Amino acid sequence: MRSLFRKIDLSFYREALALALPIAFQNLLTSCATLIDTAMVVGLGNAETSAMGVAARFTFLLNIVCFGISSGCAALLSQYWGAKDLENTRRSLGFALMVAMIFGLVYMGAMALFPEQLLRIFNDDPLIISLAAGYMRMFAPGIPFLVFSQILCVALRAVQNVRLPLISSAVSVVVNTSLNYCFINGHFGFPRLELRGAALASAIGCAVQTLIILIALVVTKNPFRTSLGKLFRFDRPFCRKYIKVASPVLLNETMWGIGTNIYAMVLARQGTENHAGYTLYENMQQLFFVFFVGICGACSIMVGMRIGRGDHEGGYRAAKRFAVMTPIMGVILGTILILVRNPLLSLFPVETDAARTVASQCLLFYGFWIAIRMIPYTMICGIFRAGGDTKAGCILDLLGLYGFGIPAVLIVGLLVKPTLFVWLIVAMFVGEDTIKGILCVLHFRSRRWIKQLTKKEDAPQINE
Repeated sequence: MRSLFRKIDLSFYREALALALPIAFQNLLTSCATLIDTAMVVGLGNAETSAMGVAARFTFLLNIVCFGISSGCAALLSQYWGAKDLENTRRSLGFALMVAMIFGLVYMGAMALFPEQLLRIFNDDPLIISLAAGYMRMFAPGIPFLVFSQILCVALRAVQNVRLPLISSAVSVVVNTSLNYCFINGHFGFPRLELRGAALASAIGCAVQTLIILIALVVTKNPFRTSLGKLFRFDRPFCRKYIKVASPVLLNETMWGIGTNIYAMVLARQGTENHAGYTLYENMQQLFFVFFVGICGACSIMVGMRIGRGDHEGGYRAAKRFAVMTPIMGVILGTILILVRNPLLSLFPVETDAARTVASQCLLFYGFWIAIRMIPYTMICGIFRAGGDTKAGCILDLLGLYGFGIPAVLIVGLLVKPTLFVWLIVAMFVGEDTIKGILCVLHFRSRRWIKQLTKKEDAPQINE
């Protein structure tokens, strides 16, 4: 029995669990906040629900770009942290913050000044555009706070501080939910803002999270407690290395975000009831996806640290364990989703049975497919990037999306026009994931993704 437990290596799984659970719970809280937003907006009607879904395409694209910037940062951070190179750990965060804030300010201006023009990309219904434009204008001031908190949360997790992102997210969700209740329907003397109230509550929640993180970074001992000069001190070799590693990730996530918005352009034109059901499905599936975000985050930290300190074999073994863990969790969580989808949907005051049926059918298929879909996700975002091979992940991800997924959805949605909306979701996932998953497994087994970005013997020791 003892030899069996030694073979299982409980210390590895304890470390993985200690990292994965807080990351998963943080994302679960964020997803719950989004789901609560949706639940409160659903009661306003299908038009408001659909408008929120259309406006969410732009906040989704913003999140994707921020995720790309922060993931590129995390690929360097985890390896530098494993090599105990404190100077470059800090500079990696500083560079990511600078790039992200520039993008965030430009994005805020576009959402505040030109929402109607942007929304016409996805929908041509005047009522939907009017409602969604009001949402976007109200949320726009919260964008810099959203960008800042996202980058800091990923950076803190990369240096094994998973508690602060979790605590700040929990407070933000409580604030967001409370203000939703006040602003959407005008409780406690607040004005009734309906859909714009959900946007205002979200913006304030982002600001609160940013404030908590900033205060904690100033008053507690942590790797990022330093002068602005050290945080933003870049030289040419560092900038070249950062751009070389991070640019494929940023390209990957940006093009993936654009590609999924092409999906949305087709899906939004399938009727208000279908799109309302799809919006509800998207928010509910996030409750299960967060557990894979936790697995992927723990994988990125543990693999990156081992490779950063020169333990390539240890990095490969850790990655292999996560690669096996992912589909097992997919089967378990997919089964749970299939069993509870209808009881969960019954909690929402959906305006029509047709929208509820669409959401149920989409969740049913997602439950069957999630184990397959999460394999390339963990490998690209958790293994290849942490190993320093950001180019391969970019190529494989975009090949699956633009080479197979988007053509499949365009053919089925615009030419075949199926009677059941769920067939569009089937075309999307099967087209995108099948070839990508096979190629990811082959690349993983080749070990060509292991690329050490640090030299341990040259790295300064952490002594601050």
